[in-house]
Amino acid sequence: MTSIGYARVVNNAFLNELKECNSALWDDVNLLGSYAQEPFCSDWIEQNSGSVLRRLRVELSGQFRLEETYGYVAGPSPIQDRNVSKALDQHLNIVLQCVALSEQFDDLEYCGKLSCETLEIWKQMKCLFECIMEHEALERRLIAAAWAPILPEASCALEPTQ
Repeated sequence: MTSIGYARVVNNAFLNELKECNSALWDDVNLLGSYAQEPFCSDWIEQNSGSVLRRLRVELSGQFRLEETYGYVAGPSPIQDRNVSKALDQHLNIVLQCVALSEQFDDLEYCGKLSCETLEIWKQMKCLFECIMEHEALERRLIAAAWAPILPEASCALEPTQ
């Protein structure tokens, strides 16, 4: 008797819906991205990035928890797609990176050393933004791949545009 295994699979409709309904998160991600661009602005880092990082750590944790609950569900499959595993791993890594950066910012601010570390905070914010964008690109491809058997025109989204 053959046993069917279970693996996490993309629930494309829910994953897509979850992404569309969290405007507060995407506003803060866009804000992070706008300040992660050149030129570096130490005044903004000192005055605003702490609140953005604190909001992001809460928003990302909640978003990823919902995605893992409703966007990636257990389904009958002998193995889990490596990109699904990668996306789920990215959730944890991004949240940990955001928490560490937020705590580092708070510690530097508390100790009065933030002004001499703004360039390093900015570099880490830029890295966090790039990780979030890489993750979102992967999830867009996963959503398109899940829709492809139902909507063949969605398969064109599988190939990243140049």
